[in-house]
Amino acid sequence: MKTTNMSKPIRSIQALNRSIRELRDKQKTLEGKMDESLMNLKGNYVNMTLNSVFGEKKAHTHFWASILSRFMESEKVQQGIGNLVEKLIDKLGNIMKK
Repeated sequence: MKTTNMSKPIRSIQALNRSIRELRDKQKTLEGKMDESLMNLKGNYVNMTLNSVFGEKKAHTHFWASILSRFMESEKVQQGIGNLVEKLIDKLGNIMKK
């Protein structure tokens, strides 16, 4: 990815247009990366949460950890968490646009 040198003064309309075009390209690339990261987060949120709270699965698990693990594997719970994460991301995006 090509970066723009913002410390170099822009002295013509062509250079300004080139800079704007480069920044828009960079913006599209970053938006794509953010979308990809969000989809990864939505797809792996439950497993990442379980791994961070309980660590890797062990041969002998605690009774409540096993129940919680089964509960978190529920598709409806995952959808609910995914919807919550999506709404939070949307609200953050709206705040950042202002």
